[in-house]
Amino acid sequence: MALRLGFTAQDTTLHRLHPLLKLISLILCTTGVLVYDEWLLALSVLLVVLMCMRLARLSLGTVARRLRLIVLFSTMILAVQLLVTSNGTIVLFLVPKLGSFGPFIPVTDYGLARGVTISLRFLVIVLSSMLFVSVTDPTLLAHSLSRLGIPYRYGFLIVIALRFLPLFDQETQTVRMAQSSRGISIEVGRPSKTLRTLRYTFFPLLVSTLSRVETLSESMVGRGFGYSQTRTYVRTVRWRRFDSIVMASVLIAFILCLLIASGLVPSFLPF
Repeated sequence: MALRLGFTAQDTTLHRLHPLLKLISLILCTTGVLVYDEWLLALSVLLVVLMCMRLARLSLGTVARRLRLIVLFSTMILAVQLLVTSNGTIVLFLVPKLGSFGPFIPVTDYGLARGVTISLRFLVIVLSSMLFVSVTDPTLLAHSLSRLGIPYRYGFLIVIALRFLPLFDQETQTVRMAQSSRGISIEVGRPSKTLRTLRYTFFPLLVSTLSRVETLSESMVGRGFGYSQTRTYVRTVRWRRFDSIVMASVLIAFILCLLIASGLVPSFLPF
């Protein structure tokens, strides 16, 4: 199926998991790769996220097409780390020695490992967030947060944010098609073309978004949103035994990352 920003209703194991479990897993996943400074862990988590996307029936090909700029940015992060990091053992030179000329721009093993780690971290954060948004029903998430004692007004902020993601995506496509019909080329390449595309896309999208926000706020006021301290929900969610098993597994993995990062676990472990 084609991946779009926002929740996509599917009958999969990931979709049936409790929303709070998915939220906690997202937080622990991103925190773990940030705390433990090792590219092998980031790569392992990235592979797990990609496997979860397949389990959630999300098209990896569509994900790759949507994340071209993200992958490009990750590559830029890697290149910058290779250029600015001088610590470690020199592995190669980007400009080899040619007679009396060179070599220049050394690449060290530490800089390479550091660049790969940061790039993989960035991909993990983006892809795991996209996975969370795609498999989590905003309404059930708001209900779960209210069960924790969080006022439903704050939970509704998350619902609005998640509900508006597909609308932003749709509005962006509409603006781009409208600009193309007027003969304006929407391209992403050289910095000048990218800035031109942003200029012709951002401001119409901003106006459209503010109009939708104003309409939504007037509708909420007209329906008495916030009048009562509590509210009811048509659809609710319960914590199941399988959720407890998954939660225990995630917590064990996170605690293991903390122990390894603090040096309390011997180095013979895989990472």
